[in-house]
Amino acid sequence: MNTSSRIKTILSKALLAVAISFAPACNIVAQEASDEFGVWGTFEFSKKVNKKTKFVIDAEVRSIEAVSNIERIAVGAKLDYKIKEWKELGGGDSQVELKTNIGYCFIYGHNLSEKSLKDYNEDINEYDYNIDGAYWTNRNRVYLTLTGEYKVGRFEISLRERLQYTHTGSATTEETKYRWEKKGGYKGEWVCNEESEPEFKEAKNNLSLRSRLSVKYDIPNCKITPFASAELYTRLDKWQAFDKARYRAGASYKINKDNSISLYYLYQDVSGNDPSGHAIGLEYSIDL
Repeated sequence: MNTSSRIKTILSKALLAVAISFAPACNIVAQEASDEFGVWGTFEFSKKVNKKTKFVIDAEVRSIEAVSNIERIAVGAKLDYKIKEWKELGGGDSQVELKTNIGYCFIYGHNLSEKSLKDYNEDINEYDYNIDGAYWTNRNRVYLTLTGEYKVGRFEISLRERLQYTHTGSATTEETKYRWEKKGGYKGEWVCNEESEPEFKEAKNNLSLRSRLSVKYDIPNCKITPFASAELYTRLDKWQAFDKARYRAGASYKINKDNSISLYYLYQDVSGNDPSGHAIGLEYSIDL
């Protein structure tokens, strides 16, 4: 076996091991969260600083419950840097590339109204419950990314590790409490009383590692490039193992030298307060 074949065999086994590690993610999230459908739209503008460095600005809008509610609005900037490129690794047409970036993102997030059940009343088979009204929060996020890309033939396989820290600001909403009470003595009626008061949401911090495995395929004499990816979120500030998994499949189209567009389907499985569900995404990129 020559050097190139040996490298490909080792890489295939490594990728299989990584893929197997992603599989349990489907079963680690809380089952009580209902799936939602949304639309994600992203615009990205990039400008080369030099041969190895690129500056990128992006903006994103996400909807939830189809397009009836906005989930988040985000703007950010990052600096991409190509660390190293090894061409013709072990001969043949394969090559390896190592790159990094550092970035900042401001997120204006929409938290939908949430119902929480309280005490259960066996006499009337009803729960007392609270409803927290919808509210918006500001999030500030910084991140550092390291990506390794392996190109062999017409396939491009990449593994990205991103360390990100997010600070979510405090907010105030209205909490409405519903309590069942019997009126009129033993034979009286059960009445649900309603009482509202302000509810303070404390600021939160989140330190996570995002691991993403991606595959692209370059179709001969075609401007369309199909791709697929699987991504895991691991909380580092508390022991929660994987708290989110994201799966994506789609294709990008090279309009011309500087413009491209991507369309994809995404499924997100979440164990926290963010909604699990499906999304259709559209990305437009300008590279100058």
